[in-house]
Amino acid sequence: MAERTSDHKSHLTRMRGNTKIAQRLGALAGTTAVLVGFVGTAPAAAAADAVHRGSTPCFNWSWGDGTISWTVYASNTCGSSKGLQWTTDSGAIACMWVAGKDKENHKYASKPRSSTFHDVSKCPPGTGD
Repeated sequence: MAERTSDHKSHLTRMRGNTKIAQRLGALAGTTAVLVGFVGTAPAAAAADAVHRGSTPCFNWSWGDGTISWTVYASNTCGSSKGLQWTTDSGAIACMWVAGKDKENHKYASKPRSSTFHDVSKCPPGTGD
């Protein structure tokens, strides 16, 4: 009988330990839910900051959504100097000249249109470079 009481006490101790673990896990789950809720309510401006990427025969390019200015990043993968030209949302033509196997970035006042990027052998006068 003493052996049963000892087994019963150790069983109760294990149960209490499991209950404490369950309570701690429950508290942790609640904290996690609060954190997930907090992360899920990030400002809309941060969520709207998208990076646009693309490529042409000689360039890998990217630009990020901005509100005042937009920086275009270009990596010329060809061996010779080339221009990367595009049209902006305002209808203006922009062009960036990049030496062969080199990288450049320039800031512009108008948002680029991703579908208009293409290689050119010469940037038109007054388009940036």
